[in-house]
Amino acid sequence: MYFFCAAEDARRSWKFRSCLIDTLKLVLLIGLVVMAFGPSYSYSLIRLLYGQKWSDGEASTVLRYFCLYVVALAMNGTSEAFLHAVATENQLKHSNDSLLVFSLIYLVLNVLLIRSAGAVGLILANSLNMILRIIYSAVFIKHYSKDTASFSFRSFLPSGWPVLLFSGVTTLISEKIFLDQQNF
Repeated sequence: MYFFCAAEDARRSWKFRSCLIDTLKLVLLIGLVVMAFGPSYSYSLIRLLYGQKWSDGEASTVLRYFCLYVVALAMNGTSEAFLHAVATENQLKHSNDSLLVFSLIYLVLNVLLIRSAGAVGLILANSLNMILRIIYSAVFIKHYSKDTASFSFRSFLPSGWPVLLFSGVTTLISEKIFLDQQNF
């Protein structure tokens, strides 16, 4: 009977890891597309929708940073959902304690970064908070998958991510070369 339960637990664990990998690949793919093209097109989008008053102000800069924040937000949501789905009661208590500490760090970062960088500081504080939470979840996932010899965080990267990285850099360079903000 013990062998059957152990085999069932191993199969269930493999299934959870497989779902996590597929979900994170999808989330990363969407996030990388937003990250590759969003920052370069944020000025043009705001200029077309709201005019020069808003595009030449802080709004396009804030939108650029927000496009980068989207990836951290999506990764955190997916990795924490996995953690909460498979964690034991004690692991969840430890996770909640850690989230409390991260919230306190976030509050301090929020005050400091908003004072120094305004709305961009708010997005940076949120991004740093998400990154801390992602790291915590990643450590949990690594520990959860310690019995799997083939486990690697590289398996979370969607195929084609170098193409998106290249596209993002190319878009950024072309924006610098071709976008004339004075004669839009």
